[in-house]
Amino acid sequence: MSVDIKEKRRQERIKRKENNRKMVAFMDRVKDPNFSKKLASFPRPTDPRDYSLVTLAPDLESTTVQAGDIPYANTPVPRYTKFPEPVLAGCDEPLPEGVIDLRGIWECYEGPFKGHVERIEQCGNRVVITGGYMIHDMRADGTLENGVNDTNEITGEAHYVSGLFEDGRLNLRLNGKTLVVSRRFEGDDLIWVYGPFTNRLRRLDKPPKS
Repeated sequence: MSVDIKEKRRQERIKRKENNRKMVAFMDRVKDPNFSKKLASFPRPTDPRDYSLVTLAPDLESTTVQAGDIPYANTPVPRYTKFPEPVLAGCDEPLPEGVIDLRGIWECYEGPFKGHVERIEQCGNRVVITGGYMIHDMRADGTLENGVNDTNEITGEAHYVSGLFEDGRLNLRLNGKTLVVSRRFEGDDLIWVYGPFTNRLRRLDKPPKS
């Protein structure tokens, strides 16, 4: 075995250990009794546009603003103190056939992330999820190139995640491989699975309580 290969494998082992350490630290934070209180103190969406969904065009030919017409957004540094304005405002490109419509403001009322509020925007195959000081913008086409290339505000880790709608779910895969996050409907509730944590969210029609 060459020296280069040995060094590469050594670096991979170091990276895995560091990622495992960060995940353990993150899980400890989630289990902290005050974690939900911290989530509930994060900025909330107050823009009326957030609670009034854009009417999507019936077909591509009728579309006035396509997903590709709008620049990508990322988690701001330093973190935002006021909930960001919608990224896809005005985009009316219809969702692809078979894609679930996750748009709206969602509040976690049951699960380890109770108190978390997020906004989900969609047009075409583009999805923008804002909440917890993060803005994750992607095209849900299963590629890393068009996936989330961002930072997790909670763990501080870089995110290289692909997104794809599969079997009625939005699945996010770390480095395009390992399934780490999924969102699906169960009745009117949004089921958000984040690693080992399962959360139940309800759609809001007005700003949540502080």
